[in-house]
Amino acid sequence: MLRGEKLNRKQKVGFLNHLVAMHWLTKRNYYVFHNISGLGPCDLIALNDRGNIIKIDVKSESIRKTGTHAGHKIRRMTTKLQKKMGIKLLMVTKEGKCYFYK
Repeated sequence: MLRGEKLNRKQKVGFLNHLVAMHWLTKRNYYVFHNISGLGPCDLIALNDRGNIIKIDVKSESIRKTGTHAGHKIRRMTTKLQKKMGIKLLMVTKEGKCYFYK
């Protein structure tokens, strides 16, 4: 993104949902580490007091607007690399609720 460029609606939603995810994890007693480069297979790493580590890719839940599957959630999948690395998808709904995608 170039200096002075404004975020579009999709970027704003993604940014805000990223913050929602960090807040949700923090409320569940995780220390949250953010990928500041914006590059790579995961967005966050969460660590709790027992040493449990969760590698997370944050996704905004989306609903199909048109077609035969209109009204249904868009199915998200991890990449081969994410699967190999044990990265989990953390979905954030329009209402701000979070859940790990199965």
